[in-house]
Amino acid sequence: MPLASTGPAATIVFVASSSDLSAPAAQEVKAFAAKRGTATIGVTGYGDAISSDPEAQSAALNLGLARAQSIVEALKADGVPGASIRVSAEASGNGAALRLIP
Repeated sequence: MPLASTGPAATIVFVASSSDLSAPAAQEVKAFAAKRGTATIGVTGYGDAISSDPEAQSAALNLGLARAQSIVEALKADGVPGASIRVSAEASGNGAALRLIP
């Protein structure tokens, strides 16, 4: 189930097939963390799926989860408590999305 959002959002760009945060992407995550206040941050990683084949979808979902986890680690390093982060992943889509959840 998608996480509701009513506040600011950000899109994080990743190199194709990678879950490594670039320096600019890490700065974007840091800037978003600074906007959090007391809200929860929803992180959705996307897996660049190019096929509806079940194996391709599974691999893409794993990439989406890995991207979300990279962002979670960056958010924690920026002082966001783990209890204030919600994670999801989707096979289709590119990069990752951050949003504030009231």
